[in-house]
Amino acid sequence: MLTAGIDIGVENVKAVILKDGAIVGRGKGRSGGVGRNAAAEAALAGALQEAGAASADLSGTVATGKGKYDLLFADKQVTEATAAARAAKHLYPDATCVMSLGADETLVLTFNAKDKIGQAVLNEKCAAGLGSFLRKMAMLLELTPDEMSALPPVAPGGATVNDGCVVFAELDALSLLNQSVSSREIASALTDAAAIRACTVLNDITIPMLDCVVLLGGLTRNHAFVQALQTRSGVDFTIPSEAEYAGALGAALVASDH
Repeated sequence: MLTAGIDIGVENVKAVILKDGAIVGRGKGRSGGVGRNAAAEAALAGALQEAGAASADLSGTVATGKGKYDLLFADKQVTEATAAARAAKHLYPDATCVMSLGADETLVLTFNAKDKIGQAVLNEKCAAGLGSFLRKMAMLLELTPDEMSALPPVAPGGATVNDGCVVFAELDALSLLNQSVSSREIASALTDAAAIRACTVLNDITIPMLDCVVLLGGLTRNHAFVQALQTRSGVDFTIPSEAEYAGALGAALVASDH
């Protein structure tokens, strides 16, 4: 049986084709704003091509992400928390907590004794959009995603930016540029500030379940950010190879359930 899952966020869309619990096709693209339905169709077509299948072969298609209700062809929609939890438990049955980091949202959830979602918390407004924020700052500093990912940790006594608000952090970055501080040093400071903001969401969990914390989302590709997050939180995260596609994977798993 083949099922499809589509995770359509504010910036990117990811699609996966699932067969017997394994991903056999992947597709990715920009979400397209008002053109989200067409963007999702293109990502799904790419995933089907990789899987060597056609849309008629699909038993079901489930959508998740901020643009899930914009898709005209999906059979069902599920929340981002449901998709993240489903993917994490599929990949790591012993998972006790999930942290999902995307362009627009920071989500943390825990599992109860019955492996159901026990508690789920979303970012406050100043921890929203961390992925988009770092991408914007990379453009401002003229650094590529690979260069941002390879940044060193913040040096003792080095540049710092506001870690309470991304707007003030950007203003601090512009001030540092005017002081001729290097782009890489500023980028390291911004990355550390973003990690601190992400930690505030993790700290909102009232009963920490940190035995096995699975880290999901597109920001997992930014190794400098992940390192800063681990240092600031003290958590040794488990990161699956399919972390970026976890939302789509969770949606496809829900489709297979039905």
